Amino acid sequence: MITLKENMRLVYEHKMPEYMPFMWDFNTAMLGGMDFVNERPNIPGTNKDWFGQEWTYEELTGACNPTPNRPLLTDITQWKDVLKFPDLDKLDWEGNAKKDTANWDRENKFSRITIGFGMWERLFSIMPFDDALCALVEEPEACYEFFGAVADHKIRLHELAIRYYQPDVLIMHDDYGNGMNLFMAPDTWRQLLKPHLQRIVDHVHSHGVFYEHHNCGYFEPIAQDMIDMGIDATNPVHVSNNIAHMKAAYGDKMVMLGGMDTQLFGRMNVTPEEIRESIRHSFEIMAPGGNYIPMAAVSYSAYGDLINEEFIRCGSQYYGPRPDQA
Repeated sequence: MITLKENMRLVYEHKMPEYMPFMWDFNTAMLGGMDFVNERPNIPGTNKDWFGQEWTYEELTGACNPTPNRPLLTDITQWKDVLKFPDLDKLDWEGNAKKDTANWDRENKFSRITIGFGMWERLFSIMPFDDALCALVEEPEACYEFFGAVADHKIRLHELAIRYYQPDVLIMHDDYGNGMNLFMAPDTWRQLLKPHLQRIVDHVHSHGVFYEHHNCGYFEPIAQDMIDMGIDATNPVHVSNNIAHMKAAYGDKMVMLGGMDTQLFGRMNVTPEEIRESIRHSFEIMAPGGNYIPMAAVSYSAYGDLINEEFIRCGSQYYGPRPDQA
């Protein structure tokens, strides 16, 4: 039987794995929570990221958001005067990578790192969201230039992260949609963001690393673009997308992680059977043919153990036995 790492590589190469891959088959590290990569401080209180944007921790959501009424930028045409990029070479990459990967099993597990806040997320983190949307229409040239500068920063950041962490997969967050639609017209995304995202994807690939894109919400209208760009995988393929259509149209071209109704999992009055039925439904659509990794934010549900248990049960119906099931 092949190792978890060999099995996962088959998935990212768009080949059929021997057994169902799960999220716990990865070595993982998330960079960007004010540990040393300060893309977004995610600790209690009010703190600034390395660009100077102020963030405030919210107990209800368990995360930081930009402090209300304290944007770093109000006029996109002034971004060069406001946005100062950090000197990434001054960071202790070697020491932090050694600490973060100390428990990694590189021989038997696939390794992935996540770095949040791509180009669009950076804009709406330093600028009021409605103003950022207006800027796309009113000042497209300034937005394009801004996104290009942020992409250059991400490429420098990814270069160092890949050098010291040596991942198999690099994930960048850049949410392009909400629970109903894209934040912008597809052509706006194609004109202003896609060329810079392509540079990022190509850079990651140039190091022999798979590129996975995180987008929490709806992105179906640009899914083919993402495939054409060579994006290897996407998560979490939220059910705001038509997952049956996504699987039928793109299931042999891009790894899809997720496909779960995570809102249902976190609902206060949800029953265990409703959760199991929802998972079974997702597996029926997503599991056949491979290119799929079930994924759900189980830490946000009181039924985390049940969810993982159902994942294992459903996986065994579609794939061969796993090493930990032998």
